[in-house]
Amino acid sequence: MIRDDGQRYRKMKLRAEDTTNGEASGGSLVFVKMESDTDRISAKQRLGRSPSRMPTQLIQPTGDDESDSDEPLLSGSGNVSKDCPEELMKQWTECIEEWKKNEGGEKPEIVSSLILNGIPDVLRGEVWRMLAKVPTFLSCFNYEVFSLRFANNTSLVHLDPELVNTYHLLLGKDCPSEQVILRDIHRTFPAHENFKEAGGEGQESLYKISKAYSLYDEEVSYCQGLSFLAASLLLHMNEEQAFCTLVKIMYDYQLRDLFKLGFDSLHLRFYQLTRLLKEYESNLAAHLEHIGVETHMYASQWFLTLFTAKFPLQMVFFIVDLFLSEGMNTIFHISLALLHDAAADLIQLDFEGALKYFRVTLPRKYRTEANAKALIHRAVEFKLKHKRLLKYEKEYLEMKERERENEDPLVKLQKENARYCETILRLERENDDLAHELVTSKIELRRKLDAVEDQLETSANTIERVTRQNEDLAEENRNLQREYNQIKEMYRKEVSRLEEDANRASKLLAEYKQLFSQMSRRCDAEREQFQTQKRAIISRVSACDKCWPAVEEWEANRSPARTPQDGPDLLSQLEEREAHVKALEIDLAQTKLALVEAECKNQDLTHQMMTQSESDGKRLV
Repeated sequence: MIRDDGQRYRKMKLRAEDTTNGEASGGSLVFVKMESDTDRISAKQRLGRSPSRMPTQLIQPTGDDESDSDEPLLSGSGNVSKDCPEELMKQWTECIEEWKKNEGGEKPEIVSSLILNGIPDVLRGEVWRMLAKVPTFLSCFNYEVFSLRFANNTSLVHLDPELVNTYHLLLGKDCPSEQVILRDIHRTFPAHENFKEAGGEGQESLYKISKAYSLYDEEVSYCQGLSFLAASLLLHMNEEQAFCTLVKIMYDYQLRDLFKLGFDSLHLRFYQLTRLLKEYESNLAAHLEHIGVETHMYASQWFLTLFTAKFPLQMVFFIVDLFLSEGMNTIFHISLALLHDAAADLIQLDFEGALKYFRVTLPRKYRTEANAKALIHRAVEFKLKHKRLLKYEKEYLEMKERERENEDPLVKLQKENARYCETILRLERENDDLAHELVTSKIELRRKLDAVEDQLETSANTIERVTRQNEDLAEENRNLQREYNQIKEMYRKEVSRLEEDANRASKLLAEYKQLFSQMSRRCDAEREQFQTQKRAIISRVSACDKCWPAVEEWEANRSPARTPQDGPDLLSQLEEREAHVKALEIDLAQTKLALVEAECKNQDLTHQMMTQSESDGKRLV
């Protein structure tokens, strides 16, 4: 594991029981040795071996101490083409649809050929997750809780909810590597606009992923160089998706093995690359060996950052495309292709020139999309058989075993003692961390307990206050109920009275109608009788010579305005007056009938008003 702790020394110590006059009592040996990284690396170079730990500067991005006239490319530089031919996009779309139908998420055969020209940038995030087989929901997980928590984030519906939940829980914990992470994220992809701004959204997401993974993978923790791969993922997906994909890459693609156990797996990869270089580029291998350039001096960054630290982004994305599709051996293919392209130039250079070439010149060669694609095509042309790599692995293990057998017992004891010291220091740090975590947990629990007690007291006071309010409301409700019952009874009595009045009015109306009918019939009969008698009297009077002049004289005295020439028509006048009297009687009867009907309507409206008031009173209760 690579850590930047400021000063790093290996301490080896064997303790004696007591010492007297400079001699160890009991025949035990006492010695203390402090060996710096520089001395240790130099010693191992003289033995023709790589150091057991990689120097930090080999995997860090270019710092401020670069004094070369030709500055290396900043990480995250280069333009990425967003264009994609319509036919190619159609092929990828159909491929993805077919892919989603496959059980187990196995990729279609056409994917390997399509990837040679790169994944369309708009689809790259989705295809990367499918290649890495980022898991979906676990059957044992509480999906309802997850749905409630992340209901507004639709981008999480295809992720493993348990891993996403773990990610958010880890963000709330303290991280021992926090200072190292904060220092590294400012040097990750400084040329890209997403990560330029200090404290911006890009750097914040990168910090979260690096912190969460360092806590998630306790054995590896935080590794310098990990932030470059995480930043590449963040450019195509959100932080939850990037974290889940990073975990799959580190575990399923064995990338985390390169950081474990003193970088034993990394040194094995260096040995395999050295043997492959001797086989495919023997002249270059001999020249590099002659000038003293060892594999770890240029390839450590390639392996540990997956080529993401120094090369242009377009090439980085092409390499990640191929890596996720074909696996760990992709690193060997890309490395051989790079060395093949650089062979003619490297053979002309010395030690310093070769290292500068790897650091500055080589990344600049692939700033165009055409050169990056050409590199990918050359890389896949190398036929690396799995048996050959296994053979090299066996050779490496046998070589290490012979070295251990031929090793000086004293040196062996020193190394063993150093491992024990490191283990003790690690355990002491872990113990201190656990003790600190315990104290912090106790303080946090005490704080939470105090908060809960305060909340409980507040809740008790609230309950008491609400109880009193409830009692007051209950008493007020009882009073309102009594008033309602009284008003209801009053309304009932009033309604009964009004109903009785209405019944009486109805009966009176019926009686009036009956009386009016009787009077109308009686009036008609009397009028008919009167008409008959009148005609008889007039007939007899007009036939009498003595009576008729007297009638005419009376008529003249009663109506002085009339003249004798008008020709008295007594019968017509009587008929007119009778018709007028009859009309007045009819108007009087109709007026009485209308008055009775108006009184009935008024009673009906009063009854409706009381009924409505009673309904409103019930709703209030």
